[in-house]
Amino acid sequence: MWAGRIVSLCLLVASASALADGGVSFTRNRLVFNEGDKAISLSVVNHGESPYLIQAGVSTGGDTPQRAPFLVTPPLFRLNGNAQNMMRIVGDGTGLPRDRESVFYFYASAIPAQREGNGDDAAAEGGHGVVGAQLSIAMKTVLKLFYRPKGLSVTIDQAHSMMQFMQQGTQVVISNPTPYYQSFAQLSFDGVSQNLERQVSMIPPGGSATFAAGKPVQTVSWSVMTDYGGSTPVMTQQVKRASSVP
Repeated sequence: MWAGRIVSLCLLVASASALADGGVSFTRNRLVFNEGDKAISLSVVNHGESPYLIQAGVSTGGDTPQRAPFLVTPPLFRLNGNAQNMMRIVGDGTGLPRDRESVFYFYASAIPAQREGNGDDAAAEGGHGVVGAQLSIAMKTVLKLFYRPKGLSVTIDQAHSMMQFMQQGTQVVISNPTPYYQSFAQLSFDGVSQNLERQVSMIPPGGSATFAAGKPVQTVSWSVMTDYGGSTPVMTQQVKRASSVP
């Protein structure tokens, strides 16, 4: 005789809006932990009637994510229908670079409550008490968490306009000379929008990314994500040629 079976399917998504489709959303879509902060907070909201089990943490990301120097409290809790709960991320940045930002990933899974199967109902369907399998979809969201040291060489607002663009053959090399992670909200070559879902959209401090342009590019227009999850005004810059760079 089979017991009710629950199969959990975790769907990895990059924004809090995906959880909203399942009745749960977060009040922030990116996180900045400034040096000197004891904790930062965000809230999770259940917009539906059914309760969820929320499990959250912070990791380093990558192919083999490791535990990060930050803790989420509470890490596991029940969120009732039409309710809201605040979570705190605590840490001190000990051992992290002092001359640039570091990035981590806050993750949270929302597991919907399950209704127990009824053996009598199953028997009435000719199943001899066998309860059919149930599918529970655990929606998972991931938010970027940036640790920002004090006294960086430029402000975040100054950094937004400091991106560099250089043509190399039919490619455009985008460099980030700032101590901040820069995430593109929009990027266009000569007025043609680039598909950021198929390209690297976040460039690390001192890093670069190469975009295939297919032809020489004269101007680049771009905007980047702000600390509050919005985007900067669109900026425009002439593309340098590799031969003209000392």
